[in-house]
Amino acid sequence: MSIEHSPNRLRPINWRVNEFCKAHGFGRTKFYELVAAGKIEVTKCGSNSLITDPEAQRFQTALEAGEI
Repeated sequence: MSIEHSPNRLRPINWRVNEFCKAHGFGRTKFYELVAAGKIEVTKCGSNSLITDPEAQRFQTALEAGEI
């Protein structure tokens, strides 16, 4: 599943965990497994876990290339 949005909608600068998971079609458990394995880099802002858009794009590219 692509994380691209319609042309009329801006991409987020940072993704929250739930929206990142929804865009990629997996749940929070799998997400945190990938984080623990070093496959996704998370940025913390207080108690919030965020995924930067460049990191989301890097993850998608690696996923499509079969590296994940």
